[in-house]
Formats: sequence, structure tokens, C-alpha cells
Amino acid sequence: MTFLYPLLGFKKDKHPRPLQTYVSWSGTAYDASSRKLICVYEIKNTEDWKVFEREYLITHKMLDMCVPLDNNKIVYIFDFNSMASDYDAFLNGKYSELSSFVKKTLTDYYGVHTPEWVYIESFLFPAKYFKQYSQILDVEEDFLRSVGELCDHYDKKKETFTQKCPEGVEWIN
Repeated sequence: MTFLYPLLGFKKDKHPRPLQTYVSWSGTAYDASSRKLICVYEIKNTEDWKVFEREYLITHKMLDMCVPLDNNKIVYIFDFNSMASDYDAFLNGKYSELSSFVKKTLTDYYGVHTPEWVYIESFLFPAKYFKQYSQILDVEEDFLRSVGELCDHYDKKKETFTQKCPEGVEWIN
């Protein structure tokens, strides 16, 4: 959720957040190479949720499809092919190579003076933090410079939605 979800343009403090996000869904055509963001939301019987779903989710320009689940949850799948180079940089763990547009969007989403931003900034601009991280991790600064990034690659297992897709879903691709 850290790098891709904010790119959908939702406001952190205003809009409901998904329970979880994924880049692939086992048993479907959606794997990481399809460049989708799979967002699992809890359906709430509130006016805020209904407005968010009606005015932001269903009308979103990147929406690929939605899949109702049987446990009061719904999956919204967003297409990131319009941001292919940034999506691929995310998959390859090259967070410092994200575009300036993405870095600005992440800055706006998290806010500069927040606990989350301290970490996000070090991942987006690692050169500023190699010395500090080398001391924290007790490794040579040159080693970190040779790696080039301070955040691990995405975890394929954690980033795969494993719930079985409901029968009868017609995939749009």
C-alpha cells in the first residue's frame, strides 16, 4: 500500500483505506506483470462509504473492474499501465528511480512532517541516508551505495491475494 495506493489520488485522512492491497491475485490472470493494483475493501453500511464508492471508486479513471466477495468485502482492481515505468520500478525495488511526479504524490499523501514520511523519504532519496543507515545496520556505507536502495523489493508472497475468486466472474482484459 505504501508506494502504489497513494497514486490513485485518494486522500489519506479523508477517504476509506483498503484492508489490504496486492499486485497479483492467485488463480486469476492478474499477476504482477499485468500492472494492476488489487485493493480489498470492507463494505460498510455508512453514507461515507457509499459516497466514496459511488463518487471515487466506481468512476476512477484507472478502474479495471470490481469483484464482490462473499464476506462483506469487495475487490477493486486498478490498471497501472499508464504508469508502467513507475510500477516496474516498484516491482524491481528501484524506489529512488520513481518519477518526480510519483515522489511528489507520495509527499503530498503522507505529508512531510509525519512518522511515515521519515521512512518513505529515505527510500525515495537514499543518498541522503546512506551514512545514517550504515550506522544503524552496522555495515559499510560503500556497501549501501553499491546496493543503491534502502528498502527491500516487494514480497511476492505478501503481495499476492490468495482468496479464491468467486465463480461466474467475467474478466475484462
